[in-house]
Amino acid sequence: MTMEIGLNLFSVFRELNEDYFGTLEKVAGMGYKNIELITANFSNGKRYSDTFTISAIKQKFNEFGLNAFAAHEGVAPGQSIMDNDWDKIIAENEELECKSIVFPMAFISGLEDTLQTAQQLNKIGEKCKEAGINFYYHNHAHEFKRVGDQSLFDLLVENTNPEFVKFELDLVWAMRGGYEPISLLEKLGSRCDLIHQKDLGKHVKPVNLFTVMKGEEDPNPMKIYTEYVKPTDFVNLGTGIVNFEENYKKLNELGYIRYAIVENEGQIGDKFTSIKSDLNVMKETIQGLVK
Repeated sequence: MTMEIGLNLFSVFRELNEDYFGTLEKVAGMGYKNIELITANFSNGKRYSDTFTISAIKQKFNEFGLNAFAAHEGVAPGQSIMDNDWDKIIAENEELECKSIVFPMAFISGLEDTLQTAQQLNKIGEKCKEAGINFYYHNHAHEFKRVGDQSLFDLLVENTNPEFVKFELDLVWAMRGGYEPISLLEKLGSRCDLIHQKDLGKHVKPVNLFTVMKGEEDPNPMKIYTEYVKPTDFVNLGTGIVNFEENYKKLNELGYIRYAIVENEGQIGDKFTSIKSDLNVMKETIQGLVK
């Protein structure tokens, strides 16, 4: 299976806030074909489908030659996962012909809320399956907090039904949680066929965020994002610590990754210049696998 390159539109969320269709046109113009949607304007919290009709959005995807293969559908901090109108969300993605829905972050911190979250993910995943849509959970770093011999991520994997819930592994966030991402992918197997790719600056120390929280009796893992993650941590692909040649050789050997998805969270310079550079790095890396 040849990996396809995708772009998670969070990379340009500010630009989408200002000019949704104009930003999509620029993304397509630089050579991206596959996009992973964000579905809300982060400046006002409104869904893009509340501003534009689904048919108008789909028409623009077709006009620009964009394949919306997945959509991130989450909830705000403090909200329950089940607060979303999942029937409406599934129906909108069906109309867009978007075949995968990804839950981008659950605000879990311990055993009880993780097990509850797993059951909620199962319920949503079952709804998605009935509609012919794949459902995924996307990690950050906090899911790798240890509870006894396991991490919260391990608990999510073990307590979700493989028939209903898959995983989209963010490779760099896994590193920041203290885990080796390729090993995680080997364990997940075909439950993970989508990955997020970003790069971490060479200046970032320590890479494992949990090492700076040692000594706290029961650290709230969400604290790491407010106190220990900086906007300058993330850099353009190929300029940081990720060994693309080695990693993608291993990913290719696994054989089940469908989409390698660029997510550029860096905040230095022009974002369109950055994601164009990222696309070039991904093309060179993946094309190098078939030489």
